[in-house]
Order: sequence, then C-alpha cells, then structure tokens
Amino acid sequence: MKIACPSCGNNANLPDDKIPKDKDFSFKCPKCGTSVPVKASAGNAGAADFEPNIADMGSDVSMLQAGGGNQALVCIAPSLGRNRIMAGLENVGLKAHVPDTQAQALKNLEYYVYPLVVIDDAFDTDKIITAYMNNMDMFLRRKICLIRLGPGFETGNAMTALNLSANYVIKSQDLEMEDASLVNDVLAVALSEHEQMYAVFNDSMKAVGKA
Repeated sequence: MKIACPSCGNNANLPDDKIPKDKDFSFKCPKCGTSVPVKASAGNAGAADFEPNIADMGSDVSMLQAGGGNQALVCIAPSLGRNRIMAGLENVGLKAHVPDTQAQALKNLEYYVYPLVVIDDAFDTDKIITAYMNNMDMFLRRKICLIRLGPGFETGNAMTALNLSANYVIKSQDLEMEDASLVNDVLAVALSEHEQMYAVFNDSMKAVGKA
C-alpha cells in the first residue's frame, strides 16, 4: 500500500501483510521522520487519511474535484507581490486558493487539478511542491500552467522556464514595482501561451473522450 507523507509528500510503500486490519496505527516517514497516521477501514485495511497521490493515477482523474477549474493555487507568503497576483487572478476570472504551508499546498494539489499554479521559491523552501509538480503524470501536468517566482529569475525568460519545467518565470522583485500592470500582462501571456501550446493535444483528447 502506498501512503503519502502529509509533511514532505514522500510516498512510502507498506506491505499489506504488515498493516493492522482492525486498528489505527502510525509509522515514521523514512524521508523526514514525521509520524504518519493511518486509519483502519473495513474492507480496505490500513486506508490512509490522505487522498490518492495523483502523480500515480495516470489518466484516471475521476476522483479529483472539479472545483479547481476556476481556481488557482497561489503558494506565496503574505506580501505585496501576493496581493498583486491575487488581484491579477480576479482580472482573468480565477479565484485563489492560498495555502499556509507546503503540506497544505500538497493536500490541495491532491484534491484539485488547477488551471494555474504559482509557486514562490521563498515559500517552497524545500522544493517539495515543485518536486511534486515535476513528478506528476504528464496527462495531468499538461492541464496546469505553472508560474515560478524567484529573486534570481529574469521575468519571461523562456530558457529558465524550460529548465525549471515551468510555463513562465517572474523575478520576485518585479512584483513590487510601481507599475502593477505587469502582473495582469504576465498572467494573460502565461495562460494564453499555455492554452495555445496544448490546444491540439487537448482537442485530440476530447475527441477520444479522455479530456
């Protein structure tokens, strides 16, 4: 049985014959040492408290919530930059999910397929969220426009974005410039380019009933 650690997102494989069938238990995550609780469930021994890890779900996304369609995941600590990103999201018709921790961001990603995810390196200090995104099944990853923020990035640098497996990159300091219109322009460009990039692929999937 595969169980994801709620703290670091690491997947632990537990032998089914080692899982108690009639009582709750916990185990220590081999990566970060967090105690991971597992609840007993009739007919499904050792069923965890966590949603299935979508990186392992392939093209079967029926278990994911559809509510992510008009929402964006904003992984940025409280700041002027975050406020401007959220204001920009309103302009493109998206509502923001704003997690307080990396663990909460991972939980959100397991529940929803977001059309847009924004990750600040200053928030994702351990690169747990970006690692999760990079390991996601490509069928799902193609549905998500990923924007990375960092102090060393050059806003709009396509090569940097490619190297980071992102759709767009923004220099963190640029979000706090006097001209707040930058965010609106960036979001519009990033979403438009992402949609155009996968337009043919998405149309093909819809044609065979897999989108």
